[in-house]
Amino acid sequence: MSANAAQARVHRPQVKLWRVPVRRIERVTPRMARVTVGGDDLADFAGAGTDQNVMLYFYPDGVRLPEPLTLESARALWSKARPMTRTYTVARHDPDACEIDFDFVLHAADGLGSGWAQRARPGDPLIFVGPSPAYRPDPDAGTYLLAGDETALPAIAAILRELPAAARARVLVEVAGADEEQPLPTAADAEITWLHRDGRPAGRPDLLDGAVRGLDLPAGTTEAWVAGERSAVLAVRRHLLDERGLPRHRVRPTTYWRHGQSGN
Repeated sequence: MSANAAQARVHRPQVKLWRVPVRRIERVTPRMARVTVGGDDLADFAGAGTDQNVMLYFYPDGVRLPEPLTLESARALWSKARPMTRTYTVARHDPDACEIDFDFVLHAADGLGSGWAQRARPGDPLIFVGPSPAYRPDPDAGTYLLAGDETALPAIAAILRELPAAARARVLVEVAGADEEQPLPTAADAEITWLHRDGRPAGRPDLLDGAVRGLDLPAGTTEAWVAGERSAVLAVRRHLLDERGLPRHRVRPTTYWRHGQSGN
């Protein structure tokens, strides 16, 4: 592994628990809601951009939580009340406003994260633990490939915001249809391609894998970040490693969900 690759995730911010209220809710597209939480408690949140994530805690109704609620007191409660958890990307962190945005893909109302986002109102508390280390794009890469479905969109958007003007990026995003496209601002030289399922089920590898196969990518200098449904991510990973010959340290796969399993 190169020195740059070894340094890609060396930053490990302090992990702690936050409980902060919802400030705003915005429907970004018909199937994606942006929930903004904020408060002075976020003043020491160590945001690092790119694909940084946290674990959301969802407690059953009626659970009496300890005060103060900290990571230690929450863990001490696990024998009596253990929260259900979901991992979400920090879509935006504004340290000056002490705000964090989380983007939720909306589907079944009984989904854990999706259902919460559909019911949430300003003032409702959100509990989460983190943050995770964040992906650091290798500055020596000649081309960045960013590929994923709508669950990867918050991270893809965050990575694009971090890329410098001199960077070249090829971006593939699989979504349900044209109405799910959203702006992806970046200073980089980015070519963004939206892949529409148009009624086909989500979680199939053929659309994303086929689009990656059609790209002209320099094997020696391309760094790939791929995320979304497990089978699609693995198919793209196999292609990049076995057929394209990309070095392993330049292919960064992340599974956000699995076909047939509720991950939200």
